[in-house]
Amino acid sequence: MILVPGLWMTGLELGLLRSRLVREHGFDAQVFAYPTMHGDPAEICGDLADAVRRAAAKRVHLVGHSLGGAFVFRALQQCSPTLTGKAVLLGAPLNGSRAARGALRWPILRPLLGSHVVQELAEPRGREWHGTTALGAIAGSRPLGTGQFFAHFDEDNDGTVAVRETIIPGLADHVVLPHSHIGMLFAGDVAANVAHFLRTGRFLASKRP
Repeated sequence: MILVPGLWMTGLELGLLRSRLVREHGFDAQVFAYPTMHGDPAEICGDLADAVRRAAAKRVHLVGHSLGGAFVFRALQQCSPTLTGKAVLLGAPLNGSRAARGALRWPILRPLLGSHVVQELAEPRGREWHGTTALGAIAGSRPLGTGQFFAHFDEDNDGTVAVRETIIPGLADHVVLPHSHIGMLFAGDVAANVAHFLRTGRFLASKRP
């Protein structure tokens, strides 16, 4: 399994999630580090695809948080990694980010967000999933985070991303858990749902048949 961190993260923030997936759920897991605020998205996508190809495990899964989820999606769609497993996106606004668009209206904040937010997250990109890999998404519903001040949400959100922003056509499953955007990385039920999806293609709390 390869874990892909989000904006401003080094990968250390995924330590507890990684530990739970390894110790409690029996997965091998490594973190894919990349420059989250700069660089060529196509090169990052290619590096992630190369990491998948180099992985020794017979079944390689991908788990991406926020911006990391956008790069997971891009790698699967455009870089053709040989992914034998499944993929889970955590709080990834593949349907566009209202908080990012709101923050980008402030010129002083643009350098703090970096180019990837502009290119990968801010605007809806009409993403749809048609691949053979089972793709699942977890959204949070605890509105705790600075993103809400730029988005002015009037719907369920995790403080940074609205639930509906995590939904795109073609998902194998989608579930909402009571955590904030960052808090989901430290939640045991998130790790359990990730593990269950990677094994079965469905989340534990799924309402789908």
